[in-house]
Amino acid sequence: MLVLAVLAFVLVAALGVANMQGEKETPALRPDGLPSYITDEMVQTAQDMQKQYGHPAGCTLAQIIQESGQGTGLSALAEQDNNLFGMKWAASFEGKPGVVGPVDWGTNEEYDGATVSITGTFVRFESQKACIEFRSSVFLQASIYADNPTIKRAIETGNSALMAWGLQDAGWATDSSYAEHLVLLMDQYDLYRFDG
Repeated sequence: MLVLAVLAFVLVAALGVANMQGEKETPALRPDGLPSYITDEMVQTAQDMQKQYGHPAGCTLAQIIQESGQGTGLSALAEQDNNLFGMKWAASFEGKPGVVGPVDWGTNEEYDGATVSITGTFVRFESQKACIEFRSSVFLQASIYADNPTIKRAIETGNSALMAWGLQDAGWATDSSYAEHLVLLMDQYDLYRFDG
């Protein structure tokens, strides 16, 4: 009996450490196989932005899951400030449609292979829909993204995986394996079905 109690304690402790180290809980799934925190409005807006700007919807949804998915729900930044992509603030965003203003949050960034905790200033949006629209209409219109050859090819071909690699190449995130994570999510949730 003591052996079983010890084994149970070790298992619970190991699971607790795994979760503290950033492993995400498995989200509940919608009937269509998407995480339950992905709303129909998010899917529709991603597809609308694909029609208007060419940004593949599957990549948009993968970014929401990667940037804001926290196990069974959305991150506090996404829930409280409607920022689904972890977009940092720039003064030029003041007065843009859907933008409420800047907000500070603690975050982890990767620099030279090391993860460091910082306080970053992020964009606060009036709604999650406004955030998705802003990503396409403002953020991805910056020359660093709009002129990136890989992103251009992704838009021309409607290829979400190529878009992920273009975003990483253009410097979207400090995570050196960002595109790999996005592609894994596209495969896991069959997000390519939303492209085109």
